[in-house]
Amino acid sequence: MNGLEIIDIIEKSDRLPVMSSEITNIINMISDYDTINIEDLAEKIASCGNLRESLLSNVNSGYFRLARKIESLSDAIVYLGMETVERLIIAYLIKYLIPNEMGRSKELNRGKYWKHCLGTSISATLLAEKIGKKDKYKYFAYGLIHDLGVALLDICVPHIVDEVVIAQQKGIHQIIAERLVMKGATHEQFGQWQCERWGLPEDIKEIVSHHHTPLMAKNYKEEVYILCIADSISSLYYERLLCLNTKYVLNKSVMKQMGITEEDIEEITKVLPMKVEEANKQLNFNLFQQ
Repeated sequence: MNGLEIIDIIEKSDRLPVMSSEITNIINMISDYDTINIEDLAEKIASCGNLRESLLSNVNSGYFRLARKIESLSDAIVYLGMETVERLIIAYLIKYLIPNEMGRSKELNRGKYWKHCLGTSISATLLAEKIGKKDKYKYFAYGLIHDLGVALLDICVPHIVDEVVIAQQKGIHQIIAERLVMKGATHEQFGQWQCERWGLPEDIKEIVSHHHTPLMAKNYKEEVYILCIADSISSLYYERLLCLNTKYVLNKSVMKQMGITEEDIEEITKVLPMKVEEANKQLNFNLFQQ
C-alpha cells in the first residue's frame, strides 16, 4: 500500500479527528500572526470549554519554573512570550483532538511513545537554551506534536503501524521500516497532509514535514534543525525503553550548522530520562473538555 492509497483510506475513515468551529477559529487566529489581537484570542479561549483553565494549570505545573503563579493569558505571554504561548495552545488542542487513547495499533507501546514525544520536547528546549534562544519553550510545544503523522496512522491504519513496529523490533530504523511498508512514504508525509487539512501555521507544518529530512526544509530551517536533533536524542532514549537497537544516528551536518557539539548531546542524553519522568508527573494534557 503506497502513500496515496493510505491517504485515501484516512480521508474516508470515520475515525479521523474533526475540529469544532471554536477550535478552528482559535487556530486560524493564531495562524494569521500579523493581525492577531491578544484580547480577541483570550476571549476565544475563554469561550472554548475549560481551555483557559487547563492551559493555566499546565503553565503553573512547575515544569516551566516561572517566578510566580500565572493568572491569565496575558500573564503567560509576559513570562513565556507571545509565540511560545500560541504554539503551546496549538499543541494542547492537537493533543486533545488526538489523545493516545484513540490509537489502535496492537504493537505500538503508547505510554513509552508518549515519553518519546516528551523527550523530544525536553531535548528541543535544552538545545534551544544551549544556543541562546529566548523562546526555548516554543520548542517544547513543537516536540509534543512533531509526530502528528504517527498518531494519524495509529488511529486510521493501525495495521500499517503494526508492520512498522515489527520491522523495528528486527533492528530496522523507523524511517527505513516505514518506507518499506508504505512503498516510499513516511509519517512525515501524513503529518504534512493533516497540517494542511487543519490549516496549522507554517512553522509547525515544516517541523512535522521535515524533522527526519531537515535539509529539505525550505523555511523555518533553524526550528526544523533543532527538532531534528532533539528527535534523534529522544529516539535513542526511546529505543532503550523498548530494548531496541536500530543504530539511530545524529545528523552531523545539521549539528555543525547549529553549533551543537557531541558534548552537548551527551549532556542532554544523561539528564533526559530523569527530566522526562519529572515532566510526565507535572504535566496533564487530559484536563481540557469542550
